Amino acid sequence: NAEHSVLVAGYELYQAAPVFRTLADRMAEEPTPVVRMFLNVKRPFGETSTDNELIAAFAYRFRTQHWPPDRALPEIYFDPRSLAMDAKQRAVLHAKCVVIDGRIAFVSSANFTKAAQERNIEVGVLVRSEIVADRLVGFFAALVSTGAVRRAL
Repeated sequence: NAEHSVLVAGYELYQAAPVFRTLADRMAEEPTPVVRMFLNVKRPFGETSTDNELIAAFAYRFRTQHWPPDRALPEIYFDPRSLAMDAKQRAVLHAKCVVIDGRIAFVSSANFTKAAQERNIEVGVLVRSEIVADRLVGFFAALVSTGAVRRAL
């Protein structure tokens, strides 16, 4: 039911296209909500590819495995520290939440995977509060404005 904006933060994606189909369909309607995703891009252990190669591979997987085909893509941001060569310097974007129109916030332990959505024992809290939603949106907007996260798509 998003009218203006959707913020999605998540850690793990696995065959997420069915999970994101409703959002992708909503993005195709008029008026189109602005959709920003904050997702984890990872450097597997021992991986020596360049950051740009890993980002390109992530973008390809997102488009082909996690997002319904023939749909406009959302803005996607990631934490560049997740690609650090030194594992001790590496960080992950582990937050999991959805904020709709700056009014409704869902904060959850669930990843964007079929297992998390259908089989796992997860917990989440739905909060209808402009104050809470605004704080979450502000937090992620600050990450963008300070350069703490970078655009992947």
